[in-house]
Amino acid sequence: MIAPQCSLSLNPSMLYWLLRSFVGIIELMTFLIIHGIGGYAGIHWQQWLKERLEYQGHSILMPEMPNPNLPDRNDWLQKVKETVAGIDISQLIIVGHSLGVTTALDYIEQLTKQIHGLVSVSGFASNYGSELNGYFLRLKQIDFEKVRLNIKRAAVLYGDNDPYVTQNALEEIANNLGVNAHIIKNGGHLNSESGFSSFKLLLDVINSEILT
Repeated sequence: MIAPQCSLSLNPSMLYWLLRSFVGIIELMTFLIIHGIGGYAGIHWQQWLKERLEYQGHSILMPEMPNPNLPDRNDWLQKVKETVAGIDISQLIIVGHSLGVTTALDYIEQLTKQIHGLVSVSGFASNYGSELNGYFLRLKQIDFEKVRLNIKRAAVLYGDNDPYVTQNALEEIANNLGVNAHIIKNGGHLNSESGFSSFKLLLDVINSEILT
């Protein structure tokens, strides 16, 4: 008897990730991707990242944050809580861009157990004097001691010529999380305007520093 042929074809990358998951080398995670001020779900590299992570077998949450042009800090935190309600947060990895990182830190700070990881892309926490988001950042200071207790792994990426955020504010995140930042030459704000409608380095960092 001749066995029927399977029409499903797997490329080497997909087969690699399926095999890794099957033998338990990696666990499949839930990713929460949070956009920044003035943004929307899937903006810049975020839809590209969502598709690549789904291809690897992970689950993706990518909410539309409320009132993105004039966000309320409490409303954004509440949106994150609602989005992740019912999931195992020990399997949660948050990827934030810009002001989305501040909200990720707000969420992590108030937890009583660890999430798996945080990836900060052009993120900040302190008020650095911007008229655009100063009202949001002045409301509170992040307690990074609590944040560090509540994350298993972290990674930080930012451009060396960000036109919106000071280098000190960007560097502060890496210093407070205790990681070495990936500083991208001429990376700008790591958005589509700077050429980041896709972001291979980010995916590589997630796979090598957060998932392993």
